[in-house]
Amino acid sequence: MSSGDALTTATSPETLASLPVLPLKNTVLFPSMFLPLSAGRPMSMATVEAALGGEDKTFLAVAQRNPHAEQPSAKDLFTVGTKAVVKKMARSDAGIELLVQGLERVALVRLEQTESHLKAWVRPLPLPEDEGAEVEALRRAVLGQTARALQLAHPESTVNLDQFASQAHDPLLLVYQIGSMMSLDVVKEQALLEAPTRAEALRLLHGYLNDELHVLELRQKIAAGRSPR
Repeated sequence: MSSGDALTTATSPETLASLPVLPLKNTVLFPSMFLPLSAGRPMSMATVEAALGGEDKTFLAVAQRNPHAEQPSAKDLFTVGTKAVVKKMARSDAGIELLVQGLERVALVRLEQTESHLKAWVRPLPLPEDEGAEVEALRRAVLGQTARALQLAHPESTVNLDQFASQAHDPLLLVYQIGSMMSLDVVKEQALLEAPTRAEALRLLHGYLNDELHVLELRQKIAAGRSPR
């Protein structure tokens, strides 16, 4: 890959920040969320070392479009990711085990190949703050779907949804929390991250939860010895 691959339209230099890049396979890190990661590829381990060598221990976590690329380039990465910070780290024979936290959503402007890892120039991509009746209605609908899904998946457990909702007063954080809990493919998770409004993120999650509920309800019928209709 040539140095300085352009990913997005030009942005004034004063708004850009440089971060080492950690490509993620089959997962997305959301702002404010915690995620355990394993770095075993030489490029990934070099990224972690670069982050740990920085004063604030930050890096760019961005999902791979192509999970099979072992040396990903610009074409293999999504163009929206999350600035993250290393919270805990442990070395093992297999590589480096990490606990990281997402800090803010960012857009990739340019990628550069250093000797050992990728470096990205990014600009902040502030999270949407739209409010109103539709956002609140969707938030309540998503909470109801989540309660039903948890009840079907874990019928022996008591669902304390009030406590769960109180931890996500921001509808977008609620989306990120629930999205992180679901076994979504990376394209769906990326759509939640890139959603331009809270309402759009909630609508997407509402659709994903509908699909999950359908599967869980069919599984319940099969377990009860009834033929699904």
